[in-house]
Amino acid sequence: MGQETSSASVGPLDVALLPGQKFDAARSVCVIVDVLRASSSIVTLLERGCSSVVAAPTVERARHLRTGLPDHLLCGEERGLPPQDFDYGNSPSEFSSLDLADRSAVLATSNGTRVLAAIAAESPAVLVGALLNRTAVARAAIDIARRRGLGVTIVCSAAHGGGTFVLEDALGAGAIADAAISHDPTLEASDAARFARDAFTVATGNIEAAVRSAYHSQELIDEGLDDDVAYCARLDVSSVAPLLERDENGLLRLRPYRRT
Repeated sequence: MGQETSSASVGPLDVALLPGQKFDAARSVCVIVDVLRASSSIVTLLERGCSSVVAAPTVERARHLRTGLPDHLLCGEERGLPPQDFDYGNSPSEFSSLDLADRSAVLATSNGTRVLAAIAAESPAVLVGALLNRTAVARAAIDIARRRGLGVTIVCSAAHGGGTFVLEDALGAGAIADAAISHDPTLEASDAARFARDAFTVATGNIEAAVRSAYHSQELIDEGLDDDVAYCARLDVSSVAPLLERDENGLLRLRPYRRT
C-alpha cells in the first residue's frame, strides 16, 4: 500500500453496501466509508494536524499499541462512548476544535477500524472516505487507480460486524461515487454504484436530514452526540484523503494522500 507513478486506465467503479459482499478487493483501490463516525474522525484528526492515525481493530489492541507508542493520543469508543483511560472518544466534532499539529493518534472503533484492517489484508490501496471529504477522496482514488491499472470499490462499513446495511454509509458511498463520476465521466459504474449515487442525489436537497433519519443517528442523538451527527453530515469541507500504509513496524497508519 503505497504511492506509485505508473500510468494505466481506470477499472470499474463499484460500491459494496456491506463489507462482506463479493467484490474484487485485490484489483481495487478500496475506499472505506463509516460516516458515523470512524471515517469522519480519521479525516478530522488529519485535518486538524495529526501527522498519522494508527487504525486499531479493537479497543484492547489500541491499549496494547499505546504501550509502545506513548506519545500517541489514545482515541476510540465502545458502544459509542469513550473507553476508560482513553484520551478521547470517537467524536469528530470534538476533534475539530483541537490543535493536533504534529501529534499522532491510535484510533479504535466498533466497526470502521476493524473493516479497515480486514480490507488492508486484501487491497493494494486503501483510502478512507466520508461526506466531509467526498471529492478529495474520489479524486485520490481515481489518481491511484489510473496509475496502477486498478478499479475503485467504495466499501460501506455497515453495522453489527459489517452484516447490517446502514443508510448513512450508503449515502456516503453515493456521494463519493457521484464525485468520482463527475471527475471522470468515462468511469464504468456498477449497478450498486449507480444505485448509491441515485440515493445520494435524492438526498442532496437536505443531506443532514437524510443522515439524521438513519437509525444509528438516533442512537447517537440519544447518547447526547447530536453535534457529531450534524458535523458528519456536511459535504466537501475537507481536502484530506487518508491513505492507509503499513509502516516499518507493521502498523496500519493513515496519512494524507499526496501525489508523488
